[in-house]
Amino acid sequence: MGTIVNITVPAKNENLIEKTYKLIQNKESEIKSFYENINSAKPFQKIKINSEIKSLLKDSIYFSNISNGKFDITIYTITSLYGFPEGPFKQPAYEKIRDALTKIGISHIHMENETIFKDNDILIDMGAYAKGYIVDKAVELLKNNGVKNAIVDAGGDLFALGDKNGKKWKIAIKHPDKPDSFLSIVSIANKAVVTSGNYERFFITKDGKRIIHIFDATTGKTANNYKSISVIADNTEIADALSTVYFLLPIEKIKKLCEKLNTPVLVYTLDNKLIKLCSWESYEN
Repeated sequence: MGTIVNITVPAKNENLIEKTYKLIQNKESEIKSFYENINSAKPFQKIKINSEIKSLLKDSIYFSNISNGKFDITIYTITSLYGFPEGPFKQPAYEKIRDALTKIGISHIHMENETIFKDNDILIDMGAYAKGYIVDKAVELLKNNGVKNAIVDAGGDLFALGDKNGKKWKIAIKHPDKPDSFLSIVSIANKAVVTSGNYERFFITKDGKRIIHIFDATTGKTANNYKSISVIADNTEIADALSTVYFLLPIEKIKKLCEKLNTPVLVYTLDNKLIKLCSWESYEN
């Protein structure tokens, strides 16, 4: 998943750690294989998909809808021009971006029973929520094997199962500007918390512009709207996706959507203001 995965379980459950890592690797491999197949396929070439991939694709439509099209897995058609996700990063020619912008959109992906095809040469990437999905699957494995208390943390995509010695897990939210400080510390149990930031995957252009890995699919432009956004949700896939969806929206729209979805949000703005929405502070006790 392009990150370090930490799994914390009681000593009596340590035998499950290797099994959980193997599941994570298998899920990652399955999703990566799907990317390779669909991204290398020619327009209208049908690709077989399993029910899991189909479900993830349907989820992407939901996330696109709630963001008014700003979140879109076909944005990879543009972000890949910049070298995301892993680099080397570069500023692509304007003409290439303009051409890619005319092609993207989830409506260009078509599902028919157990197959999928695209009607042009767009590229897709479900990384904005697939990592959270895999964390949920790891937690599900642990629960199915009797584990009551655990932490699965995939580079900040974190689920806290149960509690720690009878008390909720305390999770610190990293401060983007101060490595030794935190924006907030929350206490959670059976919840996920995920943060998206402008400080991990980015590069600076020759004219000083910060290009971050989150792009708005309606404009085709990088969405350097905040320093970080953290979300608490019932599962990691939702928290993962919403941390990106909210990054693409203005504060007022974040407020309306987090109220509707009942997902507390912590926003750290570009001018260093800390905004707590939808009862985030109730988790700080």
